[in-house]
Amino acid sequence: MRLITLAIVVAPLLIAGCVDQEFFVRQNVTYDRYERDFVGCATRATQEVPTNTQVGWMPYVGVYSADTNAALRGKNFELCMRDRGYQKVKMPYCQGDKLKAATAQAKRPQDRGRKMTINKASCWVGKPDGSPYLFSGA
Repeated sequence: MRLITLAIVVAPLLIAGCVDQEFFVRQNVTYDRYERDFVGCATRATQEVPTNTQVGWMPYVGVYSADTNAALRGKNFELCMRDRGYQKVKMPYCQGDKLKAATAQAKRPQDRGRKMTINKASCWVGKPDGSPYLFSGA
């Protein structure tokens, strides 16, 4: 029974990791600058649009909670990133030889001074810490 429950919980997570994802990118920005901009915008969005958790009850669902400000906070974050010159692009999960190369690169210590170069051959994989690694495809 535990094995079936584990399979039901883990399978969707594994499948979700292998689909196209949207990322904010800006050509020729260093990954250090990218991380600072990303965290700065996330912090600003959280400060300007704080969590507003509402608790409710529904038949067949029971007690649930929802953050009614989540969509507005997401839009605030998106506008902040666009103001800093980023654009949102959809990127595929790496496959085949690119998957092997990207996974190997993602496991190495990262050079924060490396510049982001995204092109049509770019794809992404998950790093060991669970965060995405954007692979240039070259």
